[in-house]
Amino acid sequence: MLRNRIGYFNMLVAMIVLFIFYHNFFFCFALILIALLPFISYFLSKRVWQQLQVKAEIPLMYIGTGNDVNIKFTVKNDKYPMPGVRLEYTVDNGFYPNEEIQEMSLPLRKGTHSYDWSIKSVYAGRIRLTGKTIKMQDFLGLYVFTKEWDCEAAISAIPPESDIIMDIIEEALTNGNEQDNDSGNAVEDVTQIKEFREYIPGDRLQRVNWKISAKHDNLFVKVFEMEYNRTLTLLVELYRDSDSIGFLDEVITAFYSAALKMIDLEMRFNVQWYDVESGRFVTEIVEEPDGLMDAIQQMYMASSYTEYHAYEKYKEAPHKPNDMTVYFTSPNFGGYDDSRRIGTYKERVAIICL
Repeated sequence: MLRNRIGYFNMLVAMIVLFIFYHNFFFCFALILIALLPFISYFLSKRVWQQLQVKAEIPLMYIGTGNDVNIKFTVKNDKYPMPGVRLEYTVDNGFYPNEEIQEMSLPLRKGTHSYDWSIKSVYAGRIRLTGKTIKMQDFLGLYVFTKEWDCEAAISAIPPESDIIMDIIEEALTNGNEQDNDSGNAVEDVTQIKEFREYIPGDRLQRVNWKISAKHDNLFVKVFEMEYNRTLTLLVELYRDSDSIGFLDEVITAFYSAALKMIDLEMRFNVQWYDVESGRFVTEIVEEPDGLMDAIQQMYMASSYTEYHAYEKYKEAPHKPNDMTVYFTSPNFGGYDDSRRIGTYKERVAIICL
């Protein structure tokens, strides 16, 4: 902009000198026109600026981690073509202190035009684009119009499924003696299986107990005790480990894989986490995949923290003696009996039965 102003000033001075030297009508007219150009440029550009609309959208609601997130910028200009518009915005993941300021320059043609851009979904969480400012220069580049850009677009980055976690959770849920269950008696010890019943069309094959089925020459499926009188909860600690930025990503991966296993086994369960900003201990009931995605969307709206808040709030809540809670946290967490640990994910996520 400074270069444009210097160029305009030099042109104006040159025209004044020519007018003084030649003193004719042509240079007089040119001098007046050049003197008026900044005002003409300002008011025409102002009309464009007042009606200019710019928005950013992310077409999808969910995407897997490690993928490109497509962003669609739409510029609507109903007046005159302009040199361009400059956008300033921030991109961040709400769970991590990784806010990055980015800028983008877009042409400002007449009409409505769309432009595509992409960013990377590195970690699980809510990836947000938040507008900061819009800047536009006039035709001559002498003025800059600036205003706040009220825009937000977001997408949920979903972690991959982990077969390791699924195996750990299934083993924990079905642990115990099955040898006496072919008589139909309920298990009252450490096992989580209530009984076995004959297969009904529509039952999932994952529930079939092949050992019992072979004995009776007919298919029998597992019926879990928690379906009757036990509440199963997945407690997620949104703990941000200062030594490892990817730690929380692994916690969410472990939780998500466990939740998928619950759904695969047709179990109803609760998801709990702590929202440090609102001070609420949140509980969501999940019965099917859509409910899990809704719970994840809400969880992603929360912020991470550096204390074990979810566990502290969990202890304050009432629980039935036979309730079961699977807690996803850091191995550095020391408030539990190590015998209650049912597994570890990538040596950095402890899975604990509370």
